[in-house]
Amino acid sequence: MKKAILKTIWALLAIAAIVPIVSCSDNDEPEVKSYEVTVNITMPDGVDATSVEDLKLVTTKGSVNDTIKLQSASEKITLTQGQYSFSVSGKIKDDATARVVATGSADVYANQTVALDLQTVYQSPLVFKAIYTTGGKMGYMVDGYFEIVNNSDEVQYLDGIVMSAPAGQQTQKNAWQAAGITDLYACGQGTVVAFPGTSGGKEYPIQPGESVVVAQDAADHSKLAPEGNHCVDLSGADWEIYISNVKGETDYNAPNLSIIFQNNTYMKAFGLGFFGRAYILAKLPNGMTPEAYAADPANLQTTPNSTSTMQFLMIPSKYVLDAVDIWNNDNETHYPTFLPKDDAQGVSASETWVGKCIRRKVSKIVNGRAYYQDTNNSSNDFLNNQPLTPGVKPTEVDK
Repeated sequence: MKKAILKTIWALLAIAAIVPIVSCSDNDEPEVKSYEVTVNITMPDGVDATSVEDLKLVTTKGSVNDTIKLQSASEKITLTQGQYSFSVSGKIKDDATARVVATGSADVYANQTVALDLQTVYQSPLVFKAIYTTGGKMGYMVDGYFEIVNNSDEVQYLDGIVMSAPAGQQTQKNAWQAAGITDLYACGQGTVVAFPGTSGGKEYPIQPGESVVVAQDAADHSKLAPEGNHCVDLSGADWEIYISNVKGETDYNAPNLSIIFQNNTYMKAFGLGFFGRAYILAKLPNGMTPEAYAADPANLQTTPNSTSTMQFLMIPSKYVLDAVDIWNNDNETHYPTFLPKDDAQGVSASETWVGKCIRRKVSKIVNGRAYYQDTNNSSNDFLNNQPLTPGVKPTEVDK
């Protein structure tokens, strides 16, 4: 009897010793293989590969992203097996908003080739979030402001960014358009201003989703304007536009934008537009200062087919980051100030003297951060008659 029991125990021990070995064998991970993938990219029509910089490929497998800097139109990379999505992006040189992009996908379980056809898109990282120029009290001219937002997912820099209000009647072709000059914008009608520094510099960063408020005067206009006003408190503005030659002008505490060009010393404020006006943000080529650009006679023009000697600072469309055409509600007909790629259609101005602005629509909110609609069509992208909320982050999507 004892022998039988001992035999049974020994048999059970032998089985127990084998089971873990079998179990481990069953849990062995299959071999993960790697394959060579050739990525071929094709440039858009009219775009030469030498005109594209910062060309990057992003491969995505599940939640893992890898970024590869592309050196040529055909690159060989090694990927572990799996399902991948691919995206390519690059910047077209000497154009402030033009980029090339492409997307694709592939199941990588063998050596293969992925073909990606690039397309040209126009999208700016820096855009106007809000523009307030219609006044909060009749005759009070210095409570306007411009809010600029970083609408991208990367840090941007304000160094050397130019802001202006181009010439244009907005009801018919302006003199330059009538002369066939449509890709240059005549800037002045008072002043052209710029953030300090050199284009491409990194002294004035603006984080993704953050904005800066540029005030005509960085003061509390609700207290300075006459009684019964609808003006806003701009004492906390990030920047202001101080025009030193204007009699009685006060230099408030906010840092000043640079006045880089002035063709009318009688204009008491920048870009006055109570009933409508056009505005641009522009980025000059890297390494150039706005002052040097404005001092170059090659960038100045007088009005075509006119005897006027007044000069305007000409800014090419390719330098424009954002353009907003604001149209007078009282006009029955409108004519665009800009090329369609910069702004296809204007937005109607807000009501005058009641303290209302135009504000860019919020398209989505991700983890508390707002993204703004930018289709290069102000009629679609902006809402008029909005409350004055400089520096306030929205919490709701506009429907």
